[in-house]
Amino acid sequence: MGLGLLLVFLLIAALGGGQWVRQRLTHVEENDAQTAGEVATIASRLDGWLISRPVMEGDHVKRGQVLGELDTRDARLRLAALEGNLAAHDAQIRQTTIQRDTTQQTSDAQIADARAQLAAAEAAVDGAAPQADIAEADFARADPLVGRGDISRQNWDHARGAQLQQAAALRQAQAQLAARRAALTLAVAQGSQVSVLEQQIEVLRGERTALAAQADQIRQEIADRTLRAPFDGIVDRTFIHAGDYVQAGQWLMMLHDPGDGWVEANVKETEIGRVRVGQPARVTVDAYPDLELHGRVLRVGNAATNQFALLPSPNPSGNFTKITQRVPVRIAIDRLDHPLQPGLMVEVSIDVAD
Repeated sequence: MGLGLLLVFLLIAALGGGQWVRQRLTHVEENDAQTAGEVATIASRLDGWLISRPVMEGDHVKRGQVLGELDTRDARLRLAALEGNLAAHDAQIRQTTIQRDTTQQTSDAQIADARAQLAAAEAAVDGAAPQADIAEADFARADPLVGRGDISRQNWDHARGAQLQQAAALRQAQAQLAARRAALTLAVAQGSQVSVLEQQIEVLRGERTALAAQADQIRQEIADRTLRAPFDGIVDRTFIHAGDYVQAGQWLMMLHDPGDGWVEANVKETEIGRVRVGQPARVTVDAYPDLELHGRVLRVGNAATNQFALLPSPNPSGNFTKITQRVPVRIAIDRLDHPLQPGLMVEVSIDVAD
């Protein structure tokens, strides 16, 4: 019986030892691991008094939910002043536009009238010139005849009077033509006032664009004074209370997304050569002994953890102690039904049988 019990014990030990050896050969196990997650630090882009902080540590928040509000009175006053300037510019642009349109219509009418009168003056000159030529020719024929007595002095007087009258009529028509040309030139010159008004409108529109940009900047500033949750998550810590003065960039609170977590394991450098991306892994959580999670290797670090130490560890004395270094390995959880707080200690077993 004693021999039988010994054989049974040896068989059980052999099976257990074989299982242990197989586990050691096909799995990389590590207890230097912990849960991790994206922890967002909420900070303000602007200075101001915190007038409201409606959340506290441990609260579940939804994306877009208000986490805190800064005083916006000064910004709203500046926005009201800018909006007043915008309204004044809009009114001035409308007034100048109406003035431009009226000037354009008046100028077009004046130019059309001046051109019509110029055409009439040109026609009058065209009609007076032949009459003057005829009267000049009649007088030229009558003038030598009166000396020889071939015509009477009365006929000569009529020819002379017709010549002078037609010459005067031609000069008057030519003077009227010159006046109409000057009037057309003046009307065209006055029409250039439309271009001046258009330039004024462009200047006003440019000023309005600058004012609108300033107003949009202040509206963005007002919006930035309301701090909102960037995602669904849990408030981890708060650093400031309502009534405190906030500096730009100052931390207000921290929150994380409980549904977006992973495991960060630090694997010994003697084992890291067996770890590959995509290998399955089993995770047990110290805080929840009955919880077993499954996942896959998502990323294998490219440098050992000692390279990220804040303080370097030189060895000026020459004494050297070899320490096994560790390489970070990220494991993505396939299905996370149980919320895990970042920073919990876990144990990891990575299947490296392939």
